[in-house]
Amino acid sequence: MPLLPRDHIENVEGWGGAVAADGYIFRPTNIDGVRDVFALAKTFGRKVTLRGAGRSYGDAALGAEHLVLDLTRMNRILDWDPTTGIITCEPGVTVEQLWKYCIADGWWPPVVSGTMYPTLGGIVGMNIHGKNNFAIGPIGEHVLSFDILTPSGEFINITKEGNPDLFYSAISGFGMLGCF
Repeated sequence: MPLLPRDHIENVEGWGGAVAADGYIFRPTNIDGVRDVFALAKTFGRKVTLRGAGRSYGDAALGAEHLVLDLTRMNRILDWDPTTGIITCEPGVTVEQLWKYCIADGWWPPVVSGTMYPTLGGIVGMNIHGKNNFAIGPIGEHVLSFDILTPSGEFINITKEGNPDLFYSAISGFGMLGCF
């Protein structure tokens, strides 16, 4: 049986620097790259850990000997409507990128974390809140729809209205149901 590629082994630290783990790091640039990692994990019987910018307070994006999907290269803004404020992004877009892109049109992200560096995939997967949470809720309250790639390779568009159970399970789901 072939081995996992050694050139992908890296030490990944948590944001606080207190914990680290060696994993097989993959940095896809598109959905096919994510699909390939899911298939590789299935072939080798390994777990997959999704990682954005690694800014999780709980160091959730560590996975000793896991296949770690670093999604920071999937960081394109795909569509923006400055009249409605609706934006479509890849999961690796950071809060900073979003803010810089929208502010010229008079928009500000509804939820901003304590740092500008988390990725949108990460903040939706963790359903973060900002200092204004008491008034507007966490980020999941502002998501209209998303696409998710499941570990089986199924690509699903999910909306609040079309599948509310799956919608709210994926938001706050730490990436356990698939990759945004």
